[in-house]
Amino acid sequence: MKQGRRIAAAQRVITGLFALAAVSTSVQAQTPEAPWPNKVVRIIATSPPGGSIDALARILAEDFSKTFGQTFIVENRNGANGNVGGTAVVRAPADGYTLFVTIPGVFSINQFLYKDMPFDSEKDIAPVALLGTAPLILVVPSSAPPQTFAEFITWVRANPGKFAYSSQGVGNTGHLGMELLKEMAKLDIIHVPYKGSAAALNDLLAGNVQMSLMNAPGALPYMQTGALRALGVAESNRIASAPTIPTIAEAGVPGFEVTPWYGLGTRKGVPPEIIAKLNAAANAAMTRPDNVKRLTAAGIVSTPMTTPEFAAYIQTENKKWGEIIKRSGATASD
Repeated sequence: MKQGRRIAAAQRVITGLFALAAVSTSVQAQTPEAPWPNKVVRIIATSPPGGSIDALARILAEDFSKTFGQTFIVENRNGANGNVGGTAVVRAPADGYTLFVTIPGVFSINQFLYKDMPFDSEKDIAPVALLGTAPLILVVPSSAPPQTFAEFITWVRANPGKFAYSSQGVGNTGHLGMELLKEMAKLDIIHVPYKGSAAALNDLLAGNVQMSLMNAPGALPYMQTGALRALGVAESNRIASAPTIPTIAEAGVPGFEVTPWYGLGTRKGVPPEIIAKLNAAANAAMTRPDNVKRLTAAGIVSTPMTTPEFAAYIQTENKKWGEIIKRSGATASD
């Protein structure tokens, strides 16, 4: 009899414990998740440390950490014109904790350039914010004969197939911009792609190649020392960081314009409210006076847009670059 009572009591205790566990689980299920961000956020820079992409990523990481009261870190994943970093983003959870800063390749250009893309730019990548533009400048070594863009055109046309231009790799805007200039100005120049901007710049400075269409952050320091001579800007208007340099359009090739840009993105599926927060924070960061000063010194122009405006801008870029790449016959592989 006593043993039966002890068994019954034990059963009542066990039943009570199960009931308590069920209540606890129910309460946990009803407890709302802490709002984003509640842990460290990665910003992948699709370039090595030290470049303009890396600099922008670090400006955002510093600014976002203050804005959101959470740690944002920069992780460099360079290669394949941004595809290496883009792949890391696409493979991460769609929770807003993996972002990336990159150039047009991942958002627009690479889908027309690479036969075997590791992801679908339109289906897998979510645009967040346009961070800024970095004007391209046509430069030659200071030892080269041309002093003006008009003299450059005469010089190149008098030596068909003899001159080469450097770029930091197949598919970047410096490469595709020169291909467009070749087409519009009817020039016969050879493309020599390098693995990165440093190697492309070194051979240009050494005179092993005769010209390059470089972004302003990379060109300005060497223009200031006199190592490189600027002949034209690939923008529709002259740029504040070098106002005496004419645009290529006004100097002799009407309608020529190529504008490299930097974008903040993440993977598709991230909740729209998180993307809206990031867009507002990025626009605030890129227009903050101290950051604008840093950007201007580097030749980067802040260009804030809403996320829908940025998405529409990418579609315009898709049309332009798709046509240019098709006409040039350019291709790339990993």
